[in-house]
Amino acid sequence: MERRLFLKAIGLGCIGCCFRPIDSCAAIGLKKTYSTTRLLKEYDLRNYDLNKHWRRDLYLKIPALAGDIDQVLAEMRSSYEAIIPDIPYIGANNFHLKWVIPNAEKLADFLVAKEYGVTIPEFSRLHLDQALSDLMAQYPTEDERRKIGGMQFGPMSDMMMRFVAWRSQLRIYPENYILKFVPGDGVDFDWGLNYTKCTNVILFSRHGAADLVYPLVCTMDYVAGKALFVGYHRTTDIASGGPMCDLRWKKGVESVMPDTGA
Repeated sequence: MERRLFLKAIGLGCIGCCFRPIDSCAAIGLKKTYSTTRLLKEYDLRNYDLNKHWRRDLYLKIPALAGDIDQVLAEMRSSYEAIIPDIPYIGANNFHLKWVIPNAEKLADFLVAKEYGVTIPEFSRLHLDQALSDLMAQYPTEDERRKIGGMQFGPMSDMMMRFVAWRSQLRIYPENYILKFVPGDGVDFDWGLNYTKCTNVILFSRHGAADLVYPLVCTMDYVAGKALFVGYHRTTDIASGGPMCDLRWKKGVESVMPDTGA
């Protein structure tokens, strides 16, 4: 009896960490959005962290943007400010926020860049190349990259992703990702996720940029798969009109970047 009560307490504690009363109310009450003030503050801090001016340096690589870079950057910030209220609210503590927010920033940047003649392939390739370069710089040796990638596998990772998938099935937020955990087959992959709803597709579609999701957002997963040897691959995705995104990972395998035309 004591053991059952202990396990029950642990379970309730975990749920309490992931579900807050304000989030539960948001699902059934008024539409909730992320704080524009807070996200803009974070946006500005990242732009000028340690005086790196990373966004400026990134877009200076595109000739069409370099000539008016100060104006471009100001327009990108305004674009992001306008987009924030449209970011699907998926809770204050959600595993996917680490990607949803940066992807919203990239969407805002693209909406400006395309007005200067920048194409989807050009914009996507810029970000994919930069992401790969950043990972290689952060973990310069193959041993380091394999070690970091290996952390994605094992009992703890398995348990966490099962929980993320289970939580998504509760459908607390209408525009949240919906996914299921797929145990490895022992041959082709060690574990996987089947997504049947994608928050990125929802947001990008609202701004007429659904065609950007596959070459930029979806393909970005292959960058980590290549650099960190986690064998990321899939056969179908929602962004390209498929019924789901069947994401798979295989430890120690270098992913092959797909041909996106970028």
